[in-house]
Amino acid sequence: MKSFSFFVLLNVLILFAYAQDQTPPAAATCELTFAIQQGSTCTPCQQALFKHNTTDSSFIETKKPPSDKCLFTSIVFYYLTVNNPPSDDQKSQNLDSQKLTAALNQACADTANNACSVSDSKNAYTEVAKACDVEVNKYISTNGTGNGGTSISSVGGRAISTMIEYYVAIPTRDNFCLKVNDQYCTVKSFEQSEANQNTTTTDKNTFNALSCEDECNKQSYKNLLSYQSSHPPDTRNLQKVFIGKNNPLQEYEERCPSMTSNIANNFKSAGQKLTHQFYNYSGVILISLVGFIYTTFM
Repeated sequence: MKSFSFFVLLNVLILFAYAQDQTPPAAATCELTFAIQQGSTCTPCQQALFKHNTTDSSFIETKKPPSDKCLFTSIVFYYLTVNNPPSDDQKSQNLDSQKLTAALNQACADTANNACSVSDSKNAYTEVAKACDVEVNKYISTNGTGNGGTSISSVGGRAISTMIEYYVAIPTRDNFCLKVNDQYCTVKSFEQSEANQNTTTTDKNTFNALSCEDECNKQSYKNLLSYQSSHPPDTRNLQKVFIGKNNPLQEYEERCPSMTSNIANNFKSAGQKLTHQFYNYSGVILISLVGFIYTTFM
């Protein structure tokens, strides 16, 4: 099983590599974004998705970082592309720990000091949840939910992935910027996954390419657990889609039961209220980044 954070990192790297030879699109209107026929206008749902556009790539062309500080992975991607512009030298385009660290330094500084607040996150996903009620429920009735693979090719699927990305924006940023022993855990995971490509391991006691008992995994799990306990999903449509495989906490618990149970028990003893809503989390960044590739370059 690949972990949530591993997929997040993997898709950032895929997006970075794929975009090197692409021509960024011009700024678009809502109607152009959704290919609305001339003379027609966007629906309220489409307008909300255009306002909170998790797949916007205009920053590649404008050379300015995304203004929405809740879209952390877009900001990381911006700094990766700015620091490493397209070149005919393929070797210079290969991502390494130094380039990833530099991009994280800039992205984490750019989003420091509560740049994406709880209210920013909540206002965005609540607006989409309300405006896209019909589209979300139509998608669920046809495709189901909680299977870990929301398609953003439809408006309803895109609404689901957008709600999820904004809901988890704060813990996503916290875990990407998490450092242990002065090294980003994201970089450590990247280095280990690179090393694992050339080796065969049967050790199942791993997560994010690291040992379950690695301090990075412990701190990442604590961040997710803490945020979910204090900010459970609070809109009906959000609650509907945070089930099943859309939950990295459950992945942690399946792969690292000893580590996670110890941490969860400590939360309980400290008076933290743990509910079934912990299982209402999502693999948003994978969905968002794959959607970003699809809508931008395909």
